Amino acid sequence: MKKRLMIAITALILSAGTTFAQKTGAYGYLSLPVSAHAAALGGGAVSIVEPEVALAEDNPALLCPEMNGQLALGYMNYVSDVNLGHVAWGGQFLDLGGWMGSVRFLNYGNFDGYDENGVSTGSFSAKDLAFSGGVGYPVTERWRVGGLMRALYSNYESYSAFALSVNLGINYYNEVTGTSLGLSVTELGGQLKKLGDRRTNLPTDLQFGWSNELEHLPLCLTLTAYKLLNWDDEYVDGSGEVHKWMGAEQILTHLKFGAEWIVNDNLYFAAAYDYRRQREFSGGGGFLRGLSWGGGFKYKGFSFQAAYARYNAVDGSLNIGLSYQFF
Repeated sequence: MKKRLMIAITALILSAGTTFAQKTGAYGYLSLPVSAHAAALGGGAVSIVEPEVALAEDNPALLCPEMNGQLALGYMNYVSDVNLGHVAWGGQFLDLGGWMGSVRFLNYGNFDGYDENGVSTGSFSAKDLAFSGGVGYPVTERWRVGGLMRALYSNYESYSAFALSVNLGINYYNEVTGTSLGLSVTELGGQLKKLGDRRTNLPTDLQFGWSNELEHLPLCLTLTAYKLLNWDDEYVDGSGEVHKWMGAEQILTHLKFGAEWIVNDNLYFAAAYDYRRQREFSGGGGFLRGLSWGGGFKYKGFSFQAAYARYNAVDGSLNIGLSYQFF
């Protein structure tokens, strides 16, 4: 690999500053939530049954007819000049199902390039794009299934890569008890074109979620198990030191605990705790670094959501979502 490419890739990873970027390379951005609602609940909320098209990015089985005509816009200032954007449109599929199309992009900003002799080659940009299309449909009154395909394109300086991936999901929802179960396998696939001579694996993940609306309180509790295909026994913290997961931590690092206060049909507040995130991005500790929180409100066909969480060792990130139901 040319030094020029190494400089570019190193700059990107350092600018992102994340543990998952070191493990999954250019496709680590797929692990970031594009839904502010999901972000407030720790990200990857695969069991949240709401007519929000952005939630289907993590579990396509959540697609439903109520999303028909919905336009969703999302934005996150990840860190420094690194910005994540998302645009999605929902439609109705065969009366009882739903479909979606979306574009996700991560812009890393501009960089100064140099060759192996240290001579300036000018500035260059870098970006990742994901084009997605998915369908969800009920198989019984309470069970739904869904699938979503992504085309992934990366462009760093004069180098580019292309990959395809598939997300598959299942959802069980009992409206009487308010219980929802979700299972999702994400980013199954691989690269069709390498970035130079660098082949990068997709961040394939298996996630399971449980949500339950309490009968006599306006609360919905959520538990999400993630990284179930990767039971790693060590991690690199925010200061760069390598640590071992010890005892019960091995299980705790795969769980996110969340809760929503549903004030009414148009207003909610949510918060979640992720032990893994706290340990990886806080060095010696810091409980607050494992927390995420946010809220949202609706007015007629308009919806606004916001969430704050930490996805890197540098700073927190604000996730904002806007949507409008045209029909």
